[in-house]
Amino acid sequence: MNRLVKKLASIRYLLLFAFVLRLLFVYFQYSGDIGNHLAWGRGALEGTLGFFHKSFPGFNQPNYPPITILLFSLSAWFYQFMQTLVISINQAVLLFPSKIVPLMETLNMQAAFIKLPAILADLGIGWLIYKLAPVKKKSSRLIASSLYLLNPAVIYISTVWGQIESIPIFFTLLSLYILKKNYYLSHVFFTLAILSKQTALWLLPIFLILWLKKHSLKSFLQGASLQVVVFILIYLPFTFSLLEPFKLYLQTLSGSSTLVSDAAWNLWHYLYPVSTLDSVLFLGLSVRLWSILLLLFSISFIAIKFFKNRITLFQSLFWLSLVAFFLQTRVHERHLFPALVFYILAFKPSSTKLVGFITLTLYHLFNLYWSLGLPFI
Repeated sequence: MNRLVKKLASIRYLLLFAFVLRLLFVYFQYSGDIGNHLAWGRGALEGTLGFFHKSFPGFNQPNYPPITILLFSLSAWFYQFMQTLVISINQAVLLFPSKIVPLMETLNMQAAFIKLPAILADLGIGWLIYKLAPVKKKSSRLIASSLYLLNPAVIYISTVWGQIESIPIFFTLLSLYILKKNYYLSHVFFTLAILSKQTALWLLPIFLILWLKKHSLKSFLQGASLQVVVFILIYLPFTFSLLEPFKLYLQTLSGSSTLVSDAAWNLWHYLYPVSTLDSVLFLGLSVRLWSILLLLFSISFIAIKFFKNRITLFQSLFWLSLVAFFLQTRVHERHLFPALVFYILAFKPSSTKLVGFITLTLYHLFNLYWSLGLPFI
């Protein structure tokens, strides 16, 4: 019995259980953004050249970077492949349950397939937490991974809503995991993170310090040059221009909102509970400018503490994620997600730290549900 328990208490079985758990929730509900993801994925299958200039009637213009668009198109292709396969099997095998055919055609099923990249990224993060957790015992590392993989807020945002917050964080953690083995691959994976979603840029100051600490200035500049090359190459299916990738990326940095808070329970939400533009004046300055000044001060403070080794790498990433959510305007409720991941890795297990993590989880979950309650009841 003890041998069986030890065998089951492994990261492989935890990942399998987490995947099955997500499959149980993936079909029934999804957020409105899924319509955009489906449209963009199908649109990219038709051709990627000039994609970011295409219009999608009834849907938003593409505002995610290339990696996520390519993942959406891969999910759309996989859905079409599975749909064709099911129809073929249904026609060839008499005993095949025919009701699966109309089930495959539902919008819910298409939404389930478009959620797969985020779900797989969830599993990848769970595995990387197991590898990166600041504890030696296997049982403690499994608990750390479980805190993420079985977290209701995490499941809610990626599997129920279908948001993609886990994808850039997966590449971010992969960049850290590979750093000891290959310095230049660390640069590549972080580039993939910022090309998955722009929110990964919040973490850039800490990564810059980390890369400079690990190697010489020459190696750092080589790594930065490699990032530029990878950045352009990833955009290559979308544009043959060497300069347009930077222009396209910069156009999306301001976000799709100009509100003091776009459903995020942060500082500005409590100061301005009614929907308000961030151009509103506060003590003579616009709220937007206040948020930038507060953010720059906080980032500088955290970066200096990390540079002087007064806080650990993951503690700095946690605090950076927290201030980016609570001090910045135009923030969405789902942008608190990275803080959950880095909290697990930042602090060694204790009852106090567990209470803090549960509190942060519930805060995030309630904010998500307040913004978009699923299922609708």
